[in-house]
Amino acid sequence: MKRNNWGKFFLIIGIILFIAYLAYFKPFKVLSEVGRFNKWLFLAAVGVNYLGLIFLSSSWHILLKSLGFKSSIWESIQISFVGLFVVWMLPFPSGFEIIRAYLVRDKEGGNLGKAVSSVIVSKVYYILSFGMMITGSAVIVQFVYGSSIPIRSEFILFAVFFAITNIAIFAIILKPDTMMGLYENSPLFLKKWMQNRIYSDKYGLHGFKEFVYEIEHSLKTLRKKPFENLLSLLLVGFHWSTGAITAYMVSLSLGTTINFWVLVLVYAIVEFIQQLNFIIPSGIGIVDAGLAGALVVVGVPLDLAGAISLLTRLATYWLELVLCGVVSLQFGYKEALSEYFK
Repeated sequence: MKRNNWGKFFLIIGIILFIAYLAYFKPFKVLSEVGRFNKWLFLAAVGVNYLGLIFLSSSWHILLKSLGFKSSIWESIQISFVGLFVVWMLPFPSGFEIIRAYLVRDKEGGNLGKAVSSVIVSKVYYILSFGMMITGSAVIVQFVYGSSIPIRSEFILFAVFFAITNIAIFAIILKPDTMMGLYENSPLFLKKWMQNRIYSDKYGLHGFKEFVYEIEHSLKTLRKKPFENLLSLLLVGFHWSTGAITAYMVSLSLGTTINFWVLVLVYAIVEFIQQLNFIIPSGIGIVDAGLAGALVVVGVPLDLAGAISLLTRLATYWLELVLCGVVSLQFGYKEALSEYFK
């Protein structure tokens, strides 16, 4: 089965799960109550979430500029939105980073090595901020508010372990000697595949060694710019937190107040589930039910939890999909990615 056909198959499964979620949690029961829903507060929540997307793109743009790329902030936003749109429709591991590196590689002042360095560092910052947020929120809930953590500690520890492991893996990838050693010991068929798909002449590189040491040169350049790195980390951290802020504002729009740090912790786990997903587009049905179920655990009534989950996902997925889809079509992502998806 072709990649696109698999995507359609799992999308249908996700829609079926989403319908089952709606039937179980009955969120429309709450939404139908007159005066219960504050639409202006919800629209503000959507605006906060959109701002988070801009911050995510800006975080990456700072790294690109630090590496010498001449692209504008608007181009960085376009490429980021294209990457988000594609992986939402056809998820695959690290797809967002791969697509961004692929689309920015030929911009003036850059090359594939610089492009890969920028997205890897951006990913490290994203995972680092995730680990800090989930750890910090757990500490605040437990020791500042004196509340019990509504999620099993083993699951939180696994999420933190996942973040640390990913950072360690990326650290290995960014070490030239380690990368060269892995390459030299790789099977011949894998070397040929990499030659054709990753560092061929059409990308401006003429061998794996050149590619690896271009990454090393890029990292040395970034190390000389601590302010830009800190700003990039803060921006991507804010993007990560906007999901929890959006969920908090959605709960307020329905007349319900939930401890913000509890919500940060809950949303972090749900976001973690979405990060692991590479089968069903954006975890449709799974993430929705996961967020609603976690809210039920913290004492939110079943139908209200479903309504909060439904509106949060409307803001953080469906309306993001519309925005990024419009930008992607304007950018011409099908033409830009046609060679990649051959």
